[in-house]
Amino acid sequence: MRIKSLLVLVMLYLVPAVTHAGTIGEAKSFNFIIFLNEDPSYQYDPIMFGDFSNFIAQMKDSKLLLLSHSPHTLSGDVLNLQQDALRSTTGGNFSDMGINCQLSLSREAAHYNVAGSCQIIDIFHGEQLTLRAKIPDTELPDVIEGQPVWIEVYEDARTGTAFYANIGNR
Repeated sequence: MRIKSLLVLVMLYLVPAVTHAGTIGEAKSFNFIIFLNEDPSYQYDPIMFGDFSNFIAQMKDSKLLLLSHSPHTLSGDVLNLQQDALRSTTGGNFSDMGINCQLSLSREAAHYNVAGSCQIIDIFHGEQLTLRAKIPDTELPDVIEGQPVWIEVYEDARTGTAFYANIGNR
């Protein structure tokens, strides 16, 4: 009886580890970047190549608003990205500035898709605005010609913002 109990306990301990190990092999890194460019004539490229540092260097005329790296992401994951500042203003009031995104990942055959929404409250072109962005279901290729690929998943000309996403192995 003790041996059966011991075996049951060992199985209960090992089964989640085996299941988890199987999903880690399928996991990818999901990367998400938001840029702001205050030049109204600036044109973002819909597809960019390179790792984080190369990609950001190519966007030298733009300000980096958010950079997120989520390792071990699986199909079906929902990511909540938040960067927010609540500050006291004159008269005892509060001001809220920041970014809040909810993104979902799904895998279809050999590629991942991202979809979701973001809200940005910030000062754009000298005016406090709220941007509500709906990110359509967008395919994210893993690698093209041996290089990481960044896909523009949303752009707003009014505020000068662009959102890029990338799937990687690390």
